[in-house]
Amino acid sequence: MRIDKLKVNKQKVIAATPCTIEMASLMSCWATRGIDDRHCSTVAKSLIDCMNQPKAPARRANNINYHLARLGKFVL
Repeated sequence: MRIDKLKVNKQKVIAATPCTIEMASLMSCWATRGIDDRHCSTVAKSLIDCMNQPKAPARRANNINYHLARLGKFVL
């Protein structure tokens, strides 16, 4: 028996986006109080602080498909 193609499908993971809560609260503040309100400036400051935080290191790419394709010719 020979397998022509070996492939592992990626799991679809929804990445959590940082600062989403702060951005939503700023948009709702602007919608209810207006752009020039003092309360909205404090919410905007919290959004800026969140965006200035260091980013998480990038994840390494999964190379299982490469190795399966390379070793697939040896599967009989």
